[in-house]
Amino acid sequence: MVSLSVAALLVTLAVAVGAVSYYDGWQRWRGLTDGRLVYGVPWGTLIAVALVTAFYLLAQGGLAHWDDPLTLPFVSWSYFYPFGVVTSGFAHGSPAHLVSNMTGTLAFGLVAEYAWGHYPPSRRERDSLLATDGSWRYRPGVRIALVPAAMFAVALLTGIFSLGPGLGFSGAVFAVAGFAVVLNPWAAVGAVVGSRALDTLYQAFVNPVVTGSISPSGPSPPSWASIAFQAHMLGFVVGAVVAIGLLRSRRRRLSPSTLFLGTVGFGLALSLWLLVWPGEDVFYLYRAAGVVVVLVLAGLVTVAVAGSDRSIPRPLAIGWLLLLALPFALFVGVLALSLVVSISGLVPEIAGLAPIIALVVLAVVILAAPAVPAAVWGRDTRWATHRNVALLALGTVGLLLIVPGLLYGPITVDAGSVTDTGEVTVGDYLVTYEENVTGGQTLVLLDVENATDVTHDGLIVASESRSIWTIAERKPSVAFDGEASVNVGGLGWRETVRAERTGWDVTGNESAYAVDLTVDGETTRSFTTDPVQADVRVDDHRVAVVPTDDGFGVRVTRDNATVGTVAIPEAGETATVGPLTIRTEDDRGSTAVVVASDGTSVTVAEKETYD
Repeated sequence: MVSLSVAALLVTLAVAVGAVSYYDGWQRWRGLTDGRLVYGVPWGTLIAVALVTAFYLLAQGGLAHWDDPLTLPFVSWSYFYPFGVVTSGFAHGSPAHLVSNMTGTLAFGLVAEYAWGHYPPSRRERDSLLATDGSWRYRPGVRIALVPAAMFAVALLTGIFSLGPGLGFSGAVFAVAGFAVVLNPWAAVGAVVGSRALDTLYQAFVNPVVTGSISPSGPSPPSWASIAFQAHMLGFVVGAVVAIGLLRSRRRRLSPSTLFLGTVGFGLALSLWLLVWPGEDVFYLYRAAGVVVVLVLAGLVTVAVAGSDRSIPRPLAIGWLLLLALPFALFVGVLALSLVVSISGLVPEIAGLAPIIALVVLAVVILAAPAVPAAVWGRDTRWATHRNVALLALGTVGLLLIVPGLLYGPITVDAGSVTDTGEVTVGDYLVTYEENVTGGQTLVLLDVENATDVTHDGLIVASESRSIWTIAERKPSVAFDGEASVNVGGLGWRETVRAERTGWDVTGNESAYAVDLTVDGETTRSFTTDPVQADVRVDDHRVAVVPTDDGFGVRVTRDNATVGTVAIPEAGETATVGPLTIRTEDDRGSTAVVVASDGTSVTVAEKETYD
């Protein structure tokens, strides 16, 4: 059925492409693109897609593990792990992640590369990669090479200034999209449709038939909580600024309404409004504030491209300075207070806010600078034109997106918090399952130990040499599925650590459980709960389920004194502790521990089941 569906899709697609070629023809496409692209093909975009895909297939092991790539060593964990910083902009966490970014690159890259052009504006009648108009800068081969080079530069930029661990090419995709939106707004909006169409076409080939059922699912954060909104916004701003510079060099202006509406439409459709703040168990999505940010960005882009070349009026300049004076005074006051309090030693933690406050003050100063000549002397200046002020404001947005990454980038890791916890060592990684453990990260520039008063539960991976300390799978997910796994490794090697939870739901109380880690055929008991006592009495005795190093036992007490402990017997077998008989019953897939005495039987625990 699946192969038939794929065959039908292939035939239909071939007929559709053939019909379009017959009626419209390749020559029409060449006629539309021939003056801009060599042979009408966006070679630079295709090279970028090929190289990023090759990284996924080869470096991340996607060729052998398409659905389960290696990701941990390629994440931008810290500046003290430069390999991750460099590779984070090119690695992806899953096939869906890769395909989504590559379809976006293809769609927006075509628009952007067409606007950039493989030929100079005064192209002669030559159609060769070696054609030139007298300068190496105008050689089509050079201009093609600049396309993937620019994409990779932005990918590296978003990796360096990532706010927290980053992974994926999306920063570069949004830079290409921002470049395309500014140069050709409606074509970029059409590329949004094109990227979605390409993604759907791919899914139709790899998943032609999808089945679903009504079943519970494990607890997990909302899908939008893991999206790198800061990288998307930074990429968009970088792409927009570069495009504005190109338009000015070419002395081109666009319709303000077209530019504004196109930018807003793109930003709303591609979730540029996504502003997320993570909590411990709650995530906050500031949708309204995000839409405001999109509208402001669109306004800045529009004015920077199509605004007036006149200086801003003196009353407006004075009003702008007064508007900025309030937050400036507020932040300077808070900064001074934080420093005083820090010196006094009363609340030293406040000093950690000083770099952030200084950043905001710097942004206010930059935004105020163009208005000073007009406000103080009433002079016209080319630096204070409407267009330049808007461009400066857009650059300030980029600065505000970059500097926090610098503050939070230098992170050191102490793996001591996960030693002596039943951990396993794989290369330079420590993997363990632990609960109520504090994080092992320190923000160097802010001199703050990460989450010193917050505890974590789940499958933990730590590596001091790679500055990694992360929860690979949280406790609720492991409890729901009964298992989890994490891939560790590096270039040329890979190991999978599997975690398996087993336990017993104790009558009237919590579960008693253990988590075992298996790697390379060896199993280690990583975690056990404390003994859990059932809320029942049998012949004046209390019974508790006790996790052990290699299984589970039943402990019998009376008057707070231990009568004895015995391993939980196999199904159908019994054991005796004092006057109590302990047996394990297996009925229709449900396994229970039953305690009996003088003809009275009580179920004290049932074996956990997982979905």
